[in-house]
Amino acid sequence: MYKVVKLLPWVAVVVALAFLSGCASICGVEEKPAPVPPPPKKWEGVPAPVTEKPAPAPALPTTYTVEKCDDLWSISAKPQIYNDPWLWWLLYKGNTDKIKDPNKLTPGMVIKIPRDATDAQKADARKNSKKFPKYVPPAGAKRYCPPK
Repeated sequence: MYKVVKLLPWVAVVVALAFLSGCASICGVEEKPAPVPPPPKKWEGVPAPVTEKPAPAPALPTTYTVEKCDDLWSISAKPQIYNDPWLWWLLYKGNTDKIKDPNKLTPGMVIKIPRDATDAQKADARKNSKKFPKYVPPAGAKRYCPPK
């Protein structure tokens, strides 16, 4: 009895393979040949001309209007401004006539965005912005900024 129980799974596998293999050649059913694909299309006419010049890149803004809860760090981190938050020092130095304290911006203030900064000036701005003391709000101040 033990040998029959041990042999039973093998018999089940053989029977399953026989059913899965099909009986097309045994039963006399002819297999249909694969359909022939249609011939490729031939395009006629003149192709569209390729433009010589690529489309110009959109102009980057030269000014920015400060919104509620904006600071120089978040403004300079925007992709259309500098895409680098450490360059906030350039915004501060370019607007010293309007910005007396870099931690205090008023909504509605229009600041200029200096675009002609060299690599040396950018490196200097990164160095200066890391030296600047971090802004600590006064005790008891509540600043709620909704997510943008």
